[in-house]
Amino acid sequence: MERLNYWQFPGFENIYLEDSYVLSINDKTSIQILLEAVLTENHSLYTQPLPEEQYCYRRMSLNFPYPQTYDLVLNNISPIADPDGSVDYGNIDEFFSADGKYYLRGEWGELTIVSDRPLLFDVENYLIVKNGDNFIEINKEKISIFEWKRERKGVITLVYENTSGSPLSVQIQAEQDPEGFAAVLGYMGEIERGYTTELTGGDLTFDKLKQYYAANLNQENVQAFSVKYPSSTGDKYLISAITS
Repeated sequence: MERLNYWQFPGFENIYLEDSYVLSINDKTSIQILLEAVLTENHSLYTQPLPEEQYCYRRMSLNFPYPQTYDLVLNNISPIADPDGSVDYGNIDEFFSADGKYYLRGEWGELTIVSDRPLLFDVENYLIVKNGDNFIEINKEKISIFEWKRERKGVITLVYENTSGSPLSVQIQAEQDPEGFAAVLGYMGEIERGYTTELTGGDLTFDKLKQYYAANLNQENVQAFSVKYPSSTGDKYLISAITS
């Protein structure tokens, strides 16, 4: 069994996850983990750390496109409050691939997933949308709100500039790319009420899963959750509670 650690994956060479922070996890069309990521000095986006910080931090999105199966366990831990008022769920202690699967572990829980190669995106400066079967990064500075056009319900055409200043466009569909569609709506100031994921209405956190489990299965005395995709019963998800 050949084991590859995350720093051996393309695009992850200059990221240090053991001191990065998990901010949220969602499961809309792919598993996405929002990180306050530590960049090492050889990363193209590296800057000198702020005076009160040890590392150069950058908000990044860790994506697992087109998951075939996954098993996500979220532990019952309290989010850690940061000085700026934000919260996190600890670090990623292990991230590696073996036997055709990817494995992540940390205090927040663990994820075992079969998917396409993981991708890491800079979400501070770029909007991530799907273009056919590919993900593309669009520089937010190259987007004008006056160049976003609603084609029909659930479809938006986004016009933007490439690096040489030439206009390009991409059609963003809510059904195919809910993350990109929601992001565009957010920039347009038109977030639609009731636009939610199937499980929790957004990010997967222990508290949200607990609310879901209590409301639907009348069980509150839980220590962790396991979310399996696809389920053995043929449903899209199987949520199991780990009780004390």
